[in-house]
Amino acid sequence: MKIAKNAYVSQKIRHKTVTVAKFRVNKLVPGVFIIREADDPDQLEIIRADFFKQPGLRRPDDKPVLAFAAGYDDAIDIVTNITREAMEKYGTPDLKKYVYSDYYGSVTYNSEYT
Repeated sequence: MKIAKNAYVSQKIRHKTVTVAKFRVNKLVPGVFIIREADDPDQLEIIRADFFKQPGLRRPDDKPVLAFAAGYDDAIDIVTNITREAMEKYGTPDLKKYVYSDYYGSVTYNSEYT
């Protein structure tokens, strides 16, 4: 599974490097959710990282991991903030365009709006 080069790792995750490294080699990362592209246009999906330990879900695809969140509520906050930032930058909630821009990796989402 690909991880975006500018993937965001939540401030609420204690050991960021270890968490990403464990996910990359298919180790258990309890309580962590990932955010990636959905099949629907201009949508993101939130999935528990534990689900990818199942062999059928670990298959390679073109959808990279865009963010790691510490729990479902944190993932919702991150997606909400991504949407808000995309609206401010482009005037429309064009999420895919926003997360693949250079601007995405420079923003910290730490639930400042909630």
